[in-house]
Amino acid sequence: MMLPFLTVLISAWFSWRGRRSAAMAWWAVTGVIYVAWCFYHMTSALKISL
Repeated sequence: MMLPFLTVLISAWFSWRGRRSAAMAWWAVTGVIYVAWCFYHMTSALKISL
């Protein structure tokens, strides 16, 4: 799960540079990654070995 941290870092960099629209776009990419990650883990079978 390194990818969301990278996209948030890119978003922060654009924010510090004053490029608000690019920062918001990278935040949207981060949100899509989180939604895809949550959807994958919420719908996959939970395999626990006891």
